[in-house]
Amino acid sequence: MRKNETWLKSILWLLLVAGLIGLALGPGLVQAGPTLPPRDPPGRGHQGDDDGDDGSDKPVGAYIELQTQLAAAGAWSVVQWQDSAGNWRDVEGWRGPLAEGNRRWWVAAKDFGTGPFRWALTQGPGGPLLGVSTPFNLPGGANQTLLVPIGSTQ
Repeated sequence: MRKNETWLKSILWLLLVAGLIGLALGPGLVQAGPTLPPRDPPGRGHQGDDDGDDGSDKPVGAYIELQTQLAAAGAWSVVQWQDSAGNWRDVEGWRGPLAEGNRRWWVAAKDFGTGPFRWALTQGPGGPLLGVSTPFNLPGGANQTLLVPIGSTQ
């Protein structure tokens, strides 16, 4: 009987030690890799007007929207940012024709709250200036739309 008890104790100790080793090593075996999988950048649909879908495939972001009554045939809008010297510079990718006095652009989460920016309205690409908005900062959170009006040239 003593031999069976010794054998049973040996088995229990081995199981206990194996279980403790498994608990100690377990988390290390299921950790994520050092890098995340690649992400697709936002498509062109995020930069322009809404494409009519439910938006479930869009990354987190917000919108800025120009509203003006100055829009004539061929009117063109561009978003500009102000550099440290006070000069206004065009934002690449945030320019295009107006549709019924409106233009909407998607804002990435990494840009929330930055500024100052302004809208400039011209008579066609590179044409004479029709008007500018007052300076503004980009929306500060997801799913916000900042409506920016343009009156006459300022």
